Amino acid sequence: RVAQVLENLISNAVEAAPDGTTVTVTARRDGTHAELRVRDEGAGLTDEQKARAFDRFWRARSGGGGSGLGLAIVQRLVGVDGGSIELRDAAGRGLEAVVRLPAA
Repeated sequence: RVAQVLENLISNAVEAAPDGTTVTVTARRDGTHAELRVRDEGAGLTDEQKARAFDRFWRARSGGGGSGLGLAIVQRLVGVDGGSIELRDAAGRGLEAVVRLPAA
């Protein structure tokens, strides 16, 4: 499930990131949790868009690829494992997805 979560988040970040920018993936253990972060340098999302991003079939951009199911699936997979996911404004520019899962 973690691989599927990362695949989706990285795919979204690459799609959002302008050419010549960086997508950053980090992982660390934070006490009793593992934390995964995927950050892009794209335009980011408004607070309203972040609130809707996990809704099924919702997409930030019309005409873009995808079905609008990816983040809904990610949220479900993370939840099944007792974790959480949050979308945050990245420092400077872009969006950062932060996944917290109970450490094994």
